[in-house]
Amino acid sequence: MSNYSSEQEFYPDNCDEEMSILDILIVLAEQKKLIIGTVLLFTLAGLLYAFFLTEPKYSSEVQMMPLTSSVLDNGDFAVQMPGNIVGGVILSNATLDAVIDEFGLLKTKDGGSQSRITARRELEKDIKVDIDKNSVITLKVDASEPETAMKMANFIYNKTVGTLEDMGITATVSNKDAYLEGAIKKKINEIEKKSSDGGGSPKITSLLDLYTMLTQYDENRKIKDKSPMVIQLISPASLPDEKAPQGRGKIVALSALLGLFCAVMLAFARHFWKSSDEDAATAEKKKRLRMLLRS
Repeated sequence: MSNYSSEQEFYPDNCDEEMSILDILIVLAEQKKLIIGTVLLFTLAGLLYAFFLTEPKYSSEVQMMPLTSSVLDNGDFAVQMPGNIVGGVILSNATLDAVIDEFGLLKTKDGGSQSRITARRELEKDIKVDIDKNSVITLKVDASEPETAMKMANFIYNKTVGTLEDMGITATVSNKDAYLEGAIKKKINEIEKKSSDGGGSPKITSLLDLYTMLTQYDENRKIKDKSPMVIQLISPASLPDEKAPQGRGKIVALSALLGLFCAVMLAFARHFWKSSDEDAATAEKKKRLRMLLRS
């Protein structure tokens, strides 16, 4: 019984409903005109899109590296900015909105206007951020004019640095302020307690400790006016002297591949539609389908 099942499984006469590679090649050969025409049509459409609908743009790049900043003169003050945080700030809504307002991107080329959400979406296409394994961040900005590309790249860099510095100062200084305020209150209570006990030398020591804390607190407050370095500029934005490649060859190649895929699907659909006329039940279904579509 086991041998019979095995023979039935691999016997060619039981595989009539399956298509072999030869059957597939026959179908493709029968529909070769449809396939060639569809591929040519898609390729032509991709060629027209690549050369007439893609706008050549200029690219300007800024390279930077996030650092760990420490202010040794004023106690423990450190700011660390990982590369992914820098990339997130560059593409944040706050940065995009600042660029939109600075360069008037709410206005369209034909003199009309667009929503801020649409302007953000279009701007995101022109801003690319790449972070390599050495934490070097490359900011690439595309624009229709070389001066605009360079100015926009510099503006985004300066805006990002300002935002990151504010983030670092707020987080670090606030935490240190809270710690020092608690320590100062504790020391004042300690001095008052020792004063009521009539202690001499311990009182002077506590006063010196309090003076040191107050000095640190004062310096910590002043540091908010300083800008710790959180990003090191490696390569500033430069004026591009030629247009960036738009990947026109890739567009045409992808269009041709898409056309080939659609052509093969159409070829098999057309083949099965025609061959189904040989089956009476299928032919009746096709006839009913035509009637329903016409009614």
